[in-house]
Amino acid sequence: MRIIVAEDRVAASQCAAVIVEGFVRDQRRASLGVATGRTTEALYAELVRRHQHEGLSFAGVDVYLLDEYAGIDPDDPCRFRSVVKRELTQQVDLRRDAVHCPDPDAPDLAGECCRYEHLVRSAPIGLQILGIGSNGHIAFNEPGSAFDSVTRIVTLSEQTRSDNADFFSDGRPVPGRAITQGISTILAAAELLLLACGERKAAAVARAVHGPVCEMVPASALQLHSSATIVLDPDAASLL
Repeated sequence: MRIIVAEDRVAASQCAAVIVEGFVRDQRRASLGVATGRTTEALYAELVRRHQHEGLSFAGVDVYLLDEYAGIDPDDPCRFRSVVKRELTQQVDLRRDAVHCPDPDAPDLAGECCRYEHLVRSAPIGLQILGIGSNGHIAFNEPGSAFDSVTRIVTLSEQTRSDNADFFSDGRPVPGRAITQGISTILAAAELLLLACGERKAAAVARAVHGPVCEMVPASALQLHSSATIVLDPDAASLL
């Protein structure tokens, strides 16, 4: 596991962007796994800037979402597909059919989870971008998730719903369920890139990096991966 502590939040996003750019430029056809959240906003803004001003092309990239809420309207701006579209995909030169995500509106959700699991495994993912929750979750794999878990429907913890409430600024409740890639699905990616910023993430980062590898800290599974990079700002790294 490689740990990079950048000078500040902006530098952390730029450092992560360098890693993503290197991956995209080195691949004739790249499968990029993407996450959503406040930390990745600045990363995607930097990637868009590099596309618009430095010629970074995403024409050969396929994008795969980590997870998606269940139980909200297809056109809801809080849907992760909508978020990724706003922040990244509609601002770069991705092909129209290059964005892949689980469908929480499918009539057979168990079958949809199997379909998406097969799609992601078949890609396969070359670089997976990750965030980390304050309780140590990755994607929507909450504490207690098995390390051999695959794409499935999950119930979100109260902590995760509370942490995500700011995105639902109109007072709507945060959905209680989601489809998420499993931990084994995530670990199947060739490279992992976890970006974390802010003091609120410090305890989770410390447990993921230096704590025991255990299912109560899902992000600790990164210790098992042969090519995982964690990029932090000083606040997120403060307990290492």
